[in-house]
Amino acid sequence: MSEEYEYRHEVEDLQQKSATAARLFDVRRIIGGLFVIYGIIVLIAGFTASDADVRKASGININLWTGSCMLAVGLLFLLWMKLRPLSAPGAEPKPEPARPGGGPGTGPGAAEPGGQGPGSRGPGSGTG
Repeated sequence: MSEEYEYRHEVEDLQQKSATAARLFDVRRIIGGLFVIYGIIVLIAGFTASDADVRKASGININLWTGSCMLAVGLLFLLWMKLRPLSAPGAEPKPEPARPGGGPGTGPGAAEPGGQGPGSRGPGSGTG
C-alpha cells in the first residue's frame, strides 16, 4: 500500500510540474512579450525621430504609430493570457454557466430518446 501511495504522489507531482511548464511556455506570453518589447523600442524611435525621417514618410511619424500599435497588440495578448489561462493538461474544462431558459429538454433533438439529435446515427440505426 505504501508503494502505491508513493507512486500516486510522484505522478501528481509530475502532473503539477507539467502544468506549470505548459503555463510558462504559453505562446501568448511569448508573442505578447515580444510585441511589448519591440513596441517600446519602436515607440522610443518614434519619439526621437528627426524632421527628415518624418518628411520621408509623407509627414507621418510612422515609428510612433507602429510602436504604439505593437505595444497595444502585445498588451492585448498578455491580457488575454491573464483572463483565459491555460488549464492543466488532462484537466476537465470548466462548465459554461447556465443560460436563462436553457434548462434540460430545450435544445435541438431534445425529444429524441437518448439525447441524440435527429439525423445522428447511433447504435441500431440500420446503417453500416
